[in-house]
Amino acid sequence: MEVISESDFKNKRTGTAVFQFSANWCGPCKVLSPILEDVAKENSIECYKIDISTNPSIAREMGVQSIPAVFFYKDGEITEKFVGSRNKDQLQEIVTKAYGKVL
Repeated sequence: MEVISESDFKNKRTGTAVFQFSANWCGPCKVLSPILEDVAKENSIECYKIDISTNPSIAREMGVQSIPAVFFYKDGEITEKFVGSRNKDQLQEIVTKAYGKVL
């Protein structure tokens, strides 16, 4: 999963992508990241991580108050979002809901 900055976030949310807001010190973030990355790869979705410690302004702008916070984008619009950890089956259900079908 590529770690990106605030400026990258603004450019990359125009396609089909998922963004995990997280921090290096966050245990649930560390558990979620590889599962989210795996599901994203299986569904041909770009997957990015944004560290809220180094990018606090974008976290505030997006209303992130707890982490991990995950946002699913399609064509510049948020199609789904959640806070907290999920297992692989739950993530696959969210992907299907976010994009209407498995990509």
